[in-house]
Amino acid sequence: MAEPGITPKERLNRTLSFAAVDRVPFFEIALWEQTVERWKAEGLPTRAANADLLSGNTYFGLEGYDTVLFNMTFPEPCPEEKMVSEDERYVTFIDGMGRTRMALRSGTVRGMRMSMDSYIGFPVTSRDDWKLLKAKYASNAGDRVPKDWAEVLIRLRQSTRPSTFFDRYFASFGYYSMLRNWMGTVGVSYMFYDDPQLVHECLEFLTECIMGWMEKPLREAQFDLYYIHEDMSGSQGPLVSPEMFRQFLLPPYKRFVAFLKRCGVKNVIVDTDGNFAPLIPAFLEAGVEGFGPIERAAGLDPRKLRAQYGKSFAMIGGIDKRVLKKGKRAVEAEVMSIIPPLIEQGGYIPTIDHSIPPDVSLREFEEYLALKRTAMHGAP
Repeated sequence: MAEPGITPKERLNRTLSFAAVDRVPFFEIALWEQTVERWKAEGLPTRAANADLLSGNTYFGLEGYDTVLFNMTFPEPCPEEKMVSEDERYVTFIDGMGRTRMALRSGTVRGMRMSMDSYIGFPVTSRDDWKLLKAKYASNAGDRVPKDWAEVLIRLRQSTRPSTFFDRYFASFGYYSMLRNWMGTVGVSYMFYDDPQLVHECLEFLTECIMGWMEKPLREAQFDLYYIHEDMSGSQGPLVSPEMFRQFLLPPYKRFVAFLKRCGVKNVIVDTDGNFAPLIPAFLEAGVEGFGPIERAAGLDPRKLRAQYGKSFAMIGGIDKRVLKKGKRAVEAEVMSIIPPLIEQGGYIPTIDHSIPPDVSLREFEEYLALKRTAMHGAP
């Protein structure tokens, strides 16, 4: 039985490690900024109008965790975006990583667009390109940490809330995700075959960089979790085969996860959309301890994963965002069939399986939260 009066930090760690706990954290992930605008029109108070639900939201009764921002993915200093062209509908620009992107202008709210950008150019297409880009990442570790790190460290040590670290440019470090950032999905797919040694060199460089940049701050502050960002799958499966993952990605993954654990990070979670199921055994071999957001639209089901893998890993997510539009009975069936049995087994924090889009009303979200609270705690 869990001890009374545990802190939010202890509650998160116990939940993810399948230990006894008084209750599971009441988390949600995020909203589209367009959703925030709709809900404000439907009565959401301005003080509660925040798309980042993982930091918590008192209006909705959501708990959360604190996030420290580092630069772990972009060159430092990060170059300014460069305009290439624009018209009434689209803007084309080169971002701070050197990628050429075409973006839809209409419907953008606080930098969030109504559709994903089209990526039409990447900084690495050859070894010469790689040499140029590599030099841009050769910054001192001190340039990557917050300028007020001493004050941040004091706050972290005094806080009872869980904490994590994330990239200040709104992406987190991951091996495939960085290769894709530099080469593009098509480019890295060809590079695995055309120049495998270059891929190995990139991955080795990334490992040395991230460990060099992060070792001092990770040893000074104890973080409760880290999300490795790896959107490397579609609805039909991964963009790399399990064999290719083991050949290229597993060795650096093992080093990186072992480094995080040596530095005291309690929970190493892979954040990956799509159907990544064929890669689960390799991720577990690397030392990964959990996954999210368990995207239902890609065919994943947290109940089936738990039945297949038992308590091999924790899960965050797994509630189908599409069901919020189907009415109260459909939402109730979803949460009651998933949440109680998985919570009883441990190692599960239920949330919607992705950011909530603007076709969901404020009333529908609040109804979902009430049903979820009942499924988790037995009372509305």
